[in-house]
Amino acid sequence: MDIAIFGKTSIKLKGKNVALIVDPSKVMPKTSADAIILLDGRGNIDTSRVTDSRIIIDGAGGYEIGGAKVSGTTTSKGTLYRIVIDEIVIIIGRAAETKAEGFSACQVAIVNIGSDFNESFVTALEPKIAVLYGDKKNDAAKTLGAENVSSVPKITATKDKLPEKMEIVVLASS
Repeated sequence: MDIAIFGKTSIKLKGKNVALIVDPSKVMPKTSADAIILLDGRGNIDTSRVTDSRIIIDGAGGYEIGGAKVSGTTTSKGTLYRIVIDEIVIIIGRAAETKAEGFSACQVAIVNIGSDFNESFVTALEPKIAVLYGDKKNDAAKTLGAENVSSVPKITATKDKLPEKMEIVVLASS
């Protein structure tokens, strides 16, 4: 499964049989995806940048798209999603979230660090990989213990090659 950043705040999750775009923005290139996921329906969202999309997921509920399972829950800061792609459990949300019911351990935590960073949100999820993006991603990476913070535009994760200890990845477009 690939996790890539488009522009500043749009993320593409691509598995063997499905592609999802999180928070498509006006500044990202047009791209194809099976579904659009909105963490926060306001702001710089532009769903017209995504082609071939069959559904827009915006809020609480359970969904299945191309073999991926998506469940969303509403919190005081927006929506938090649990996504299973290629047998990898992903939780994606904003940094200021509090832990939501039923959203416990995951293998990959993808966190938009826009303003406030709640370190316990990430550590409570016990991810093997913490993927950080957004305005304060470098500060958050240091708070989580990353020593040398370098950004990459994309990472690939497979269920059988997840690290033993939490690995911190900062996403930024090149």
